[in-house]
Amino acid sequence: MGKFHSTEFKDVCTGYVEDVTNFLEAIRQAEAEGAPWVQDLGRVIPVEQTFHFTPETLVEQLKEAVTPYLGRISGGTFHVRLERRGLIGQVISPEVERSVAEHLFALAEKEGHKVTASFKNADCIVAAETVGHECGVTLLTRDLRQRYPFVKTR
Repeated sequence: MGKFHSTEFKDVCTGYVEDVTNFLEAIRQAEAEGAPWVQDLGRVIPVEQTFHFTPETLVEQLKEAVTPYLGRISGGTFHVRLERRGLIGQVISPEVERSVAEHLFALAEKEGHKVTASFKNADCIVAAETVGHECGVTLLTRDLRQRYPFVKTR
């Protein structure tokens, strides 16, 4: 299905696939057919971009990475979720989430877009996943999460 490798973190792997939609459909089909390996799959986050960071640069790099998402969020509800692996005490997920959300709210106001925070079935989730010093970021729409229930944040 792609190229995957384990990480230093228990039950976490990262990888690359050529076609994300085909990959997600293959998992959905395997799940529908009762493939046993799907039961071992906790969740999948199809990231749109990745970058290396330090604890000091994460917030600013993440703000830059999510800025283009504003147009896709506009007119709807969203929240930011950061799943941190590693860097205990150096990266505080709620603080990063709040900073990134405030950045998007400020941008929306400046550009005249309406956005609202919602933690219950939001239209979009800005999802950031860190594995050590690498961060993957994506925008998970409600449609994507409904079609592929294994695409979810914690």
